[in-house]
Amino acid sequence: MNTTEAIQSIYYAYRGKGASKTPIFGSEKANTCLAIMNRKKNEWANDSDQTWVSNFNYVAPNEVGLVSTAGTTTLTGTNTYFTDYQVGDKITVYGETVRTIDTITSDTVLTVSVAFTNTASSLTHKRTIIIQSGVQSYNLNRSFLTPSDKVLVTTTSSNTLKLGLATPQERESDCYISSRNPKVLTFVNDITSTDQKVGGTLSVPAYYLPADMVLATDLVPVDNPEWLVYIVASELARNDPAKESMFATLVGMANDLYVKMVSANSNIGFLNGGTVYNNMPQISNDLNEDWTI
Repeated sequence: MNTTEAIQSIYYAYRGKGASKTPIFGSEKANTCLAIMNRKKNEWANDSDQTWVSNFNYVAPNEVGLVSTAGTTTLTGTNTYFTDYQVGDKITVYGETVRTIDTITSDTVLTVSVAFTNTASSLTHKRTIIIQSGVQSYNLNRSFLTPSDKVLVTTTSSNTLKLGLATPQERESDCYISSRNPKVLTFVNDITSTDQKVGGTLSVPAYYLPADMVLATDLVPVDNPEWLVYIVASELARNDPAKESMFATLVGMANDLYVKMVSANSNIGFLNGGTVYNNMPQISNDLNEDWTI
């Protein structure tokens, strides 16, 4: 199900009318609906009682924001966080080959060592973290949620080092993760010039927040798009006196689908159980209560 189809289904569930009564994509009503969809998507991904297999990535996904190239060494960003990166990291812009970051001016301006080939805008980009001598801490991708197991470093000789993670208060393993926006991975032992990790690439297999839905053709990034349809429709109904009688029914349908998502996710390989906990991302059945988070 893509974004346009989801909005159509949401308004069908909310209003009980056909697609001819759904808002045009890009209109104020559609944008409001899209904003709620993205918020509920984030609540779903951040449910502390679940580890959604579909959010796992072996390597970090695209970085936050879009970038523009102009056939020069300058890369310009929109809603980017270039200061999370470091000089020497590798960056791959869509449609371009990998480049090395040369300077970082701000969150939205950096330069690379070799000029970009194309002139283009609204491009996605990925960053590869390079381990450097004397640098203990590395900012992780802004969509990072939680690690899965080990931290990996691929050395310049193509060996893969598997490093253990500890909690910040213990700091008895190879590294730990702390902070927020961005989360930071810190190596416990000093990284000296003779450390075999120097020059290697860092990757953290982990669960990452799915990117926001923006375009009409973007796919809904939750395990069961129908859950998102009913939970968003219930919020629209809750704020509409003419439709508030539908609220409890829509919430009930959403809750049933959430239980099925939990069960399906558990069957893939995670023993999360099938209980819907009080802090799951849903609206309370009590109209006098706010969202339960």
